[in-house]
Amino acid sequence: MPPSAPSPRQPTSKPITGVDPMLALQKTAPTTGFTATYDAPVPEPGAGEVLVAVTRAGVCGTDKGIFDWAPWTAEHVSLGVTVGHEFVGRVAAVGPGVTRVREGQRVSGEGHLTCGHCKPCRTGDSHVCRNVKVLGASVDGCFAEYVIVPESNAWPVHDEISDDVAAILDPIGNAMHTVMAAGVAGRTVLVTGAGVIGAISIAIARAAGAGTIIATDISSRRRALALEMGADHALEGDAPDWPEQARDLTDGDGPDVLLEMSGNPGAIQQGLRSLRSGGNAALLGVPTEPVEIDLLNQVVFKGTTIRGVFGRRMFDTWYQVENMLLGGRLRLDPVISHRIPIHDYEDAFALMASGEAMKIVLVVDDLGVSSR
Repeated sequence: MPPSAPSPRQPTSKPITGVDPMLALQKTAPTTGFTATYDAPVPEPGAGEVLVAVTRAGVCGTDKGIFDWAPWTAEHVSLGVTVGHEFVGRVAAVGPGVTRVREGQRVSGEGHLTCGHCKPCRTGDSHVCRNVKVLGASVDGCFAEYVIVPESNAWPVHDEISDDVAAILDPIGNAMHTVMAAGVAGRTVLVTGAGVIGAISIAIARAAGAGTIIATDISSRRRALALEMGADHALEGDAPDWPEQARDLTDGDGPDVLLEMSGNPGAIQQGLRSLRSGGNAALLGVPTEPVEIDLLNQVVFKGTTIRGVFGRRMFDTWYQVENMLLGGRLRLDPVISHRIPIHDYEDAFALMASGEAMKIVLVVDDLGVSSR
C-alpha cells in the first residue's frame, strides 16, 4: 500500500451510510489495474435492499479479465464501478420493506440481478435474464468493505459453512449447475480444464455418483489437484493423443459426458472428439475467440447433445450446493490456495498471472491477516 494512503478502516456494526468512508477497489480507466479508494461513501440501502459488511471476497477469472481490461470488458464493464462479485459478510443495515433477512445475519449473494419480467425470468430461466445486471461489472460489487444487494439475492449462510467456502458459493454454483445439467450419475465423465471450477466440478461429479472421471489440463499442478478432488485419471492437456487415451480408459467408447471448463478452443474440439456417440456435453468455459467445431462429424453424425451453461439456476443451484456442503459430501479446502488482505490485491492478481494460485480469497474484515 502506498505510504500516503490512509490506514484501512475496520467496518463498524452501524455505519453512517452515505457519509462514513470505506475502502473500495474500483475500475476507473480502460487500462490494467484497479484503483484503491479509501474514502468511498458507504452506500445506503434502498427499498428492498440489504447492506452487507463484507468479510471475505473470492477472486475469479472474470475479475482478472476486468483487472487486465480484456477485450470483452469494454462492452460489459462500467468504468467507475466497484469490482468483485463473490462474497460473504454480515448484514449491516436493511432498507424499507426488507422482511426476510435481519441485521447481523451472515449472508452470501447471487451476483446476477435480474429484472423479473422478461420471458426467461417469468418461465424459470432467470439465470439468463435478458436485462441482467452483474455485480462488480455493471453495478457496484463486493471488493469493498460494504456492498448493496437486493434482499432477493441475499443467501443466508448456514453456521456449518466456513467464511472461506461461503465466499465462493458463486463459482461452486457454476460447477454445480454444469454437473447437474449434464446428468453424471452412473456415467463416465471427462472434465476439460482442471482450474478452480473444473476441480470443484470433479468433486461434485464424484459426490453425485459419477463413474470413471477423467480430467485434462496442461498444468501438472492442476492435474494433481484434479486427482486430489476425486478424478480417477488426469491426462496432459497438451498431449495430442489424449482423446485416444480417454477412449481407451472408457472401454474404447469415449466418455458419456463432457464438462468443458477451460474455454480453450483446442480443448473444446478434442473434448467433442473424445466423447462417445450419443454423449452429452455441457460447456461452461468462456472462449476468448470464436471456436470452430466440426458439426457434421462431432455433433450431427454422433448424435451429440450440447448444452451451454451460464451462471447458476436461481435458486435451484444454491439449494443443491448447500445440501451437498451440509451433507459433508464436498471437501473444497484444497482449491483455496491463498488468503490475502484486500489492500494487497495486486499480489493476488500477480499470483493469478503467474499460475501459482488456485482460488484466492481476499480478507476484508481483518486486514492484517495473510496466509499463503
